[in-house]
Amino acid sequence: MTESEDLPLSGHQVLPHTADVALAAWAPSRAECIAEAVRALVESFADVTDAAPGGSIAFPVEPEGDDDLLVSVLDEAIYQIEVHDRVPVDVEVAEDSDGGGIVRFATVPTDSVEPVGAIPKGVSWHDLQFGCSGGTWRCHVTVDV
Repeated sequence: MTESEDLPLSGHQVLPHTADVALAAWAPSRAECIAEAVRALVESFADVTDAAPGGSIAFPVEPEGDDDLLVSVLDEAIYQIEVHDRVPVDVEVAEDSDGGGIVRFATVPTDSVEPVGAIPKGVSWHDLQFGCSGGTWRCHVTVDV
């Protein structure tokens, strides 16, 4: 992802990618960048603009390296979609001092959102990028669909 002065402090993009979907996210903190990546993941397959959360799920995350943490949170979002038929429409990542923490997804049933693309199947480790540069956390992830 190229740096641009025109980008807001936090945000995400769904990018074209041959046979898959690429996601880019950026934010001032690692936790918010992960949350933006989940938002991009959801945006890649569903329009949740009018979705009002009716449930939530919280799960702990272990202190992990940056890449591992990003992939584990995205994998959990995919698991919730595939196994429990619920889509995260809001995300909060609360990190503790050792790098672990709690992730909360506000959710809606999958049948209550408008499909706009293929449901994600998994996160690829190929060309995964996640780190901080110039005070901004950035990630780039390819998602198998």
